[in-house]
Amino acid sequence: MERGFEYLVDVHGEPGARDIFERICTNLFQSMYGPTTKSVEVSRGDGGIDVLVGDLPKPQKVYQCKFFLNGLGSSQRQQIKESFKTVTTNYEITDWRLCLPCILTQQDLLWWSKWKHEQSELTGIQIELCDGSYLIHQLKSYDIYEREFDEDIRNQLKIISSELALQKQRVIDEIIYDDLDGIEDEYNDFIFVKMLESAGIFDTNEYKIDFFNAEISRQESISKDEVEGLRIYSNLKIKILSLWRTQFNIFKSPDNGQNLLLQTYLRIEDLDSTTLLSNPEYNLLAKKGILHQLANEKKIGWVTNYLEKLSEYVGEEI
Repeated sequence: MERGFEYLVDVHGEPGARDIFERICTNLFQSMYGPTTKSVEVSRGDGGIDVLVGDLPKPQKVYQCKFFLNGLGSSQRQQIKESFKTVTTNYEITDWRLCLPCILTQQDLLWWSKWKHEQSELTGIQIELCDGSYLIHQLKSYDIYEREFDEDIRNQLKIISSELALQKQRVIDEIIYDDLDGIEDEYNDFIFVKMLESAGIFDTNEYKIDFFNAEISRQESISKDEVEGLRIYSNLKIKILSLWRTQFNIFKSPDNGQNLLLQTYLRIEDLDSTTLLSNPEYNLLAKKGILHQLANEKKIGWVTNYLEKLSEYVGEEI
């Protein structure tokens, strides 16, 4: 029988399990960031903050803990939106992180990716997900559950850790090999899709899948080790940006980007096992998807004056 953090509900009841989950998060972040980390007592006026790093009204990081065991239904998604709106209305923040005890399904991850990018674009706030697998991994890294929890809880967390790892791997495997039904609608309004269309590339479903694989690979890498994961991702991103620049100088066109995109993809395939060799989370699809992450940030494009073309295509200044 599969288990997750719901096992704590069986032992302690839902209120007790929720309290344990919040304590886990608080202990972890205090170990990571030291005395600048503070928990916030639950009240009507807490401003949507569970844990903060730094001082109000401009904390360095804000963590919101949501004890959602069964993914993100419409109610859970609405609660996430409201929590983010509350904290951004009350405080000036630059980094907001959502802590969940579960592993998100493919469709949940699609929704999260879309919502995260929309809000980051609107607010300039860095938004990240700390899922159950990430939290357990970090607890192990900082020796917290060996120090803070009794034998019964430690045994439960060991079971949870292995089961979450297997669950996450199943989700990742599905993402890599599936066609991702519904992804077309989720990403239609993203900048990278408009960048493709403004360059005369309208068959975009393949590139949406690549983008999504890059999103998941980045999240998976960071979930194992945040600092090292970000370093690996940044290095890979720099290399792929450099590849694009070389291909752009050779194959740029004023009105059609299909050849430039194809040639850049071919170079990534050629260098996949050499220059672009990275940790196992980044498969070939994810490396290609990093191109579209860069396009989504408006750092690259597929025709000569790609920002002008994009502005013309969407009918507004970019």
